[in-house]
Amino acid sequence: MKLLNLYFKKRIRRLTEIKINSLKTELRICECCGSDDLELMWSSKSIVVRRLNTWEFPVNISICRNCGFCFTSPSPNNNDLMKYHEDGNVGFKEISLPYSIKERLRILNKYRVPDGVFVEIGGNDPGEFHQKIKQYFNQLISIEVTKDLKNKSIDINTLEGLVDVISHYDVLEHVLNVKQFLSKCYRALKPGGVMICEVPNLLLYPDNLLLQEFEHVNHFTISSLSLIAEKVGFSLIEFDNVCSRPYGFVAIFKKGGISKTSSKVNVNEFSVAKKSIIGGLKQLNQNDIQITSIRNKIKKLTSNNKKIILWGVTDLLRSLLKDYKISDKVIVVDSDPRTKDHLILDGIKVSQPKNCIKNFLCADLLVICAPRYAADILTWVKTKTGKIFKDESLNIIGVNSSGKTLR
Repeated sequence: MKLLNLYFKKRIRRLTEIKINSLKTELRICECCGSDDLELMWSSKSIVVRRLNTWEFPVNISICRNCGFCFTSPSPNNNDLMKYHEDGNVGFKEISLPYSIKERLRILNKYRVPDGVFVEIGGNDPGEFHQKIKQYFNQLISIEVTKDLKNKSIDINTLEGLVDVISHYDVLEHVLNVKQFLSKCYRALKPGGVMICEVPNLLLYPDNLLLQEFEHVNHFTISSLSLIAEKVGFSLIEFDNVCSRPYGFVAIFKKGGISKTSSKVNVNEFSVAKKSIIGGLKQLNQNDIQITSIRNKIKKLTSNNKKIILWGVTDLLRSLLKDYKISDKVIVVDSDPRTKDHLILDGIKVSQPKNCIKNFLCADLLVICAPRYAADILTWVKTKTGKIFKDESLNIIGVNSSGKTLR
């Protein structure tokens, strides 16, 4: 115990010497129609411990009154945002990524070019996925959005007119200059080349917790995404609400051609977007109620000397710990070793699950704060310890009453 207290004192001393970097904000106009007539729907901020620094991330979700495109404005300054992402946690993978390779292959199979070039932007360890599609393309290239992996990344600007199919999955919602990003994709493609874009679906926000994804600076519908893509020369040829992650849609665009959708602004887009954000805020409120209930359950169990494990250093965990000092009957684990100091200012050391086998064996409750990974986590626990957490011994934050993942 003395060694642990000494560890905390040293780490806290070092971390408190590091200032919190606040991302500067600036007004952002609508990329869909160019208007600056916006309605601010929700503001918040998140404190984020990254690889090297601690950041304050501002969130200001607005809707364009003219066309209904929903995005962050005022938004983080682009230079600050790039620094933030470059300070990110990349390159670690122990539990499988929460997306369906099968669904990606279902779409790619339609646009395969056996002697062609396939590019994925922002893949972040695409090994298994790329192994599966080698039969569809002759050359596979992975491009990072930030400069984290300089030694692995290829500049997309060097691929002008050389690519048959370019894809980006859950990337565009993080990009401040959407048209600039799409223009680079357009230039990289051969004439008639295909771009596959997968993003979260704003229309489904009332059914999930995606408003908590503070790093998302764009919130698309198929209508708003298509209009922006058309402005740089793309035409929509197909879209599907079934894609590789829940609560998203996949859109397939062709370089040139005539879009299958109307290029006019949907007059109802503003009201639809507003309804979706309001529904999302209601879902956040319901999640807060669930978290309060679980927090009270933990307090009751620990008062009776029961032992608890909290898995996942996420925003959901931070919400659970808000204004609550956990007892020594509770431990926090995360399979990513880089999170070990993320709660140090709260006096909490994050351990790796593989080092806590005995704790799992005697735990009375497992609380999973990373709902997308819940199935993999429970499988890992059963495989490593032989123990099965269920019913009253298991809570998953971020799921609804039927067990459906909300985030």
